[in-house]
Amino acid sequence: MTSDPRTVTVQDPEGPAPRMSLTLPGTWGEVPDAGPVLAAYSDGRALSPAIATNVVLTAMTVPEGQDLEDWQGAVRAAQMSTLPDLQVLDDRRLDAADGSTQWYTASVMTDQSGVSVLTRRWSRVVGERGLTLTLTTVPMVDAQHAELLDAVAASWTVDAPATDGALVDHA
Repeated sequence: MTSDPRTVTVQDPEGPAPRMSLTLPGTWGEVPDAGPVLAAYSDGRALSPAIATNVVLTAMTVPEGQDLEDWQGAVRAAQMSTLPDLQVLDDRRLDAADGSTQWYTASVMTDQSGVSVLTRRWSRVVGERGLTLTLTTVPMVDAQHAELLDAVAASWTVDAPATDGALVDHA
């Protein structure tokens, strides 16, 4: 990571999602008024003047009866039906060393101004909440700064509720 990394902690204001942490380069700032997300951070176009690289954390209630794979299948179907030029590059389950499971998706599409955007998403289900870390940049920036961006994604930790109501860290 770049000099002076900082760790940010994010809590779902609606309560059911556990606390999450993420380590970012010290120069990345929070995106004000990012919309209906838990938190959004940007490099402020430091990696490329063409487009800002962003990290976004979201939480949603997973429909009853859906597990991680079912939920991500529904997300993929919705995206494919509403984003006509979306190209899915990778879409698979990841089993972490700590025993937790994530779903990883990488896709590319062209935005309204003609810029090809690469999006990488890591999703988890904790209790009834679906949690997603989304990293968005342009393909060339992703390739040039892969080590940095992979470190940001790898730093995402989620505190899962224990049976006694305490929090347990599941990186």
